[in-house]
Amino acid sequence: MKKYKVKIGIITLGCPKNTADTESILAELPDYYELANVEDAKLILINTCAFLKAARDEVYEILTELHDKKIILAGCLAGQLQKEIFKKYPQLFAVVSGNHYEEMGEIVKEIEKNKRVFAVSKEPVRYIDMKGKILITPRSFAYVKIAEGCDNKCSFCLIPKLKGRYRSRPMVSIITEIKELISLGVKEIILVAQDCGYYGIDLYGKKSLTELLQKISSINKDFWVRVLYVYPERIDDELLNLMAKSTRICKYLDIPLQHGDADILKSMRRPFIVEKTIEKIANIRKIIPIITFRTSLIVGFPGETEKSFKNLEKFIKKIKFDHVGVFEYSKEENTEAGEMPNQISEKTKKLRRKKAMLIQQKISSENAKKSIGTTQKVIIESYDPKKKIYTGRSQRFAPDIDGKIFIKSKIPLELNTFHKVKITKGSQYDCWGETRS
Repeated sequence: MKKYKVKIGIITLGCPKNTADTESILAELPDYYELANVEDAKLILINTCAFLKAARDEVYEILTELHDKKIILAGCLAGQLQKEIFKKYPQLFAVVSGNHYEEMGEIVKEIEKNKRVFAVSKEPVRYIDMKGKILITPRSFAYVKIAEGCDNKCSFCLIPKLKGRYRSRPMVSIITEIKELISLGVKEIILVAQDCGYYGIDLYGKKSLTELLQKISSINKDFWVRVLYVYPERIDDELLNLMAKSTRICKYLDIPLQHGDADILKSMRRPFIVEKTIEKIANIRKIIPIITFRTSLIVGFPGETEKSFKNLEKFIKKIKFDHVGVFEYSKEENTEAGEMPNQISEKTKKLRRKKAMLIQQKISSENAKKSIGTTQKVIIESYDPKKKIYTGRSQRFAPDIDGKIFIKSKIPLELNTFHKVKITKGSQYDCWGETRS
């Protein structure tokens, strides 16, 4: 055991799935390592994203900036690199793909000897159970990855090539991790995968998200569980009925729909019968009237005409989502869409994104106002002593991507606890409220 602490800085890029990986990697490090600010640390772990060119460029920019550090690259980009990368970036000491995360403790010991480590395997493995987690999120929530990879063949997406086929994590492993997180005081468990609704197909021969949620719901503690990224074709009444009756499952669905025009969806290799999607959402609202919907949409996909975009605008107005992320299409090499004709100009993409967001902002504002006067269960996450305002989230808001609730209270509130809050004001992104005391 070293008599001093070795400082390690963390930069996690990309999605919550990377956050979950980073936390597991940190648990593999020797006990004499401690988290520190990037400025103060000599060793930096960068968990990379490679989904878009912009994300890959960001990694190289950060690498260049941190020329005086020792760098470990992990994540999606790591699996695509060759040993020659060490010659270009002398500050780079290790490249580690997901297959080797459990070896990170030994890898950093090699780096301490000024040795370089290239631990990259192209063949994806089934989920690796690691030691545990060192949380880098606030204690109020934690991400739990339930699967790796993806079997969808969307024409614009690199994920199957980066991550391989869909590989479900065994239920016993997931439940064990969740129980450990709850014992640490975590109040919100967030299940993440590329497609949570596909969970279990490879491992149990059937869709098993409902069964997994039943097991999680049976844990007799004060917490709730949120599911991110469930494609509409995976949602059935069995899942919805469980969500409707359970007090522990958030009445919230993040459904990546991508577009609202049949021709564009067909080109994307996504379910393209828009009427079926509209019927599906109507059925969800029938079973769970208070459901909150989030979706992500892509504008400027190859071949998106003015008519296609108008259909998307109509779709947004028809569904009236609570939260929407609108993204400009990014042309990626080694994807089917990247080779398609009729690519859309950057100027048009930006204009269409702005138009779509303006439509959604109005809808989000109208939806938020409907909550005024309601009393909601809220996780208290922070306090501003100068403004004397608490911030928190109800089930309507996922962390980092949705809004917050700003709360006035006549009595002190303990952070990371649940409280009843009456909503007094709502905007397109946030809400305001006061405690019922």
